[in-house]
Amino acid sequence: MIQRFISPGTRGPLVVEHPAELLYMCKAEGSQSAMPRAMHLHDDRTEIVFIREGQGTHIIGGHEYQTHKGDVLIYNSGILHDESARPEVGITAYCCGFRGLKLRGLPTNYLVSEQGCPVLASGEQHAAFEGLMQLLYDQVGQDGAAETCHHLLQALVQMVGRLLQRPEPRLDIPGHDLGQEVRRYIDERYAEDLDLQAIAKRFKVSHFHLAHRFKATVGCSPIYYLIRRRVGEAQSLLINTDLSVTDVGERVGYRYPSYFNRAFKRVVGVPPGDYRRRYLVG
Repeated sequence: MIQRFISPGTRGPLVVEHPAELLYMCKAEGSQSAMPRAMHLHDDRTEIVFIREGQGTHIIGGHEYQTHKGDVLIYNSGILHDESARPEVGITAYCCGFRGLKLRGLPTNYLVSEQGCPVLASGEQHAAFEGLMQLLYDQVGQDGAAETCHHLLQALVQMVGRLLQRPEPRLDIPGHDLGQEVRRYIDERYAEDLDLQAIAKRFKVSHFHLAHRFKATVGCSPIYYLIRRRVGEAQSLLINTDLSVTDVGERVGYRYPSYFNRAFKRVVGVPPGDYRRRYLVG
């Protein structure tokens, strides 16, 4: 028998000024994980995603990441993120959503600094993360399990904090970056009548140069990003409102329903009406 003892007064790596409050646990697999969740954000919560199996591409805060089995992804409040699985591999992932977390030195609902990398490899902690996420998922909704879920969530936050202590590469955020400026411009005006020529004219550069700088910074073309930004917002409206499909399309910048349906299906794989029905049923 091998005994292990915790040192008296041992604290976690993060100084918590206000604990997190669990909102939900999700487990994405099968047909639902095959439907990409395009560009969206949450103003009032943080999410931790753990990739149990598979590979994908994630855009978080304007940077593209190739993600793999065992990766832990952090979505701070207000940070745009885009999720898609590699079709030939797919993804099985857990997602934990919570609010109210306040760590010393960070804004409320932030788990990683703006300069820190939001994608962390769990490495030798893979089994621990998978087991904890599964336990949380199983406990949510059980009678009398609220306190158990609360303590499991605090443990999860501290485990992520241990990963953040590793010497991970930090994001290179230069003082002036045309690609990121264009990304912010699209984020603010995605519902307007935008095209590559109009954006290039706004920034007084050729559309070839703009596309090159955007791709180098964000990892995709400006138009690809614009479409996914619109579709991501449309997904949120379809899930969370009773607006008609036509009204949703107009809200995100598509004046003609046929254009909206075509763009949505190209990104998500199904028309917007089908997506709403599948999501709400599933």
